[in-house]
Amino acid sequence: MNTSTQPTRKKRFRRLRKFLLWFFSLVIAGMLLAICFSPYRSHEGYSYRLIKESVVVDVPVDSAFKFLGNSDNAKRWSVYVDHITTLNSIRTPDGTPGSIRRCFCNKDEKGQRWDELITLVEPNKRRQLTTYNLVDFPMQANGLASEQHFRKISENRCEITFTLFFANHDPGLWDEFKTFFGAYKVQSIFRLNLNNIKRILETGK
Repeated sequence: MNTSTQPTRKKRFRRLRKFLLWFFSLVIAGMLLAICFSPYRSHEGYSYRLIKESVVVDVPVDSAFKFLGNSDNAKRWSVYVDHITTLNSIRTPDGTPGSIRRCFCNKDEKGQRWDELITLVEPNKRRQLTTYNLVDFPMQANGLASEQHFRKISENRCEITFTLFFANHDPGLWDEFKTFFGAYKVQSIFRLNLNNIKRILETGK
C-alpha cells in the first residue's frame, strides 16, 4: 500500500467534513430565521399563534359580512379556490353554523380540495370554519381552523381580517413546525384574496 496517499485522503476528508458542517449549519440557521420571521406567530389580542391578514374596505360591515357568507362569491375573489360547493344547503343555509362546503382548487374538481364546516357565526363580527378532508396536499397539518373577522369603523367603512390557526390551540410539534414554513404562502394568499374582496366590494368588478 502506498502510504504517501494517506495524508492526501485525510486532507480531503477534513475538507469534506468542514464543508458538510458549514452546509448544515447554514441550513439550520436559515430554518431558524424562517421560523423567527414566519407569519405564523403571536399577535396582540390573541393567546395563541396564528396567521393574520387584514384590509380596510369602504362599505358597510353588513355588506362585507353578507358577501363572504355566500360561497358562490369565492370564485370571484379567491386566487386559490376555483369554486365552492355547499354539501348540506337543503338542511342548513350557506354561511350559517353547521353549513358544510367543499372547496375545489380546479374547475374539473380533480386534484386539491378540502371540506369546511362553519362552526361559529356572530353576525357582522365573526365567522369560524374548521378544515378537514384535505386531498392531494403535499404538506398537511391537522386541526386547522380559520376565521373571518369584521370590525365596523364607520357607517360605510369596515375592516376584514382573515386568520388561520389550530382549533385546539395545542398542535403537535411536527404540525406546528410545518405551519411555520407554510404560513408564508398562506399569508400571501390571504393578502391577494382580501385585496380582491376590497376591489369587488368597492367597485363591483
